[in-house]
Amino acid sequence: MTQLLLNSAVALLIAAGFLATATAALRGDGRALQKVPVKARSRRHPKG
Repeated sequence: MTQLLLNSAVALLIAAGFLATATAALRGDGRALQKVPVKARSRRHPKG
């Protein structure tokens, strides 16, 4: 009986952590939009 209660408590904590992480990721409060510089190489056309 005790093992069942402990397993249920652990499962509940894991689910709560997952939901908190998912909602934080969807809301995006902790992230600031940053522009990342991208360097693109020019492609050379093959001769022929």
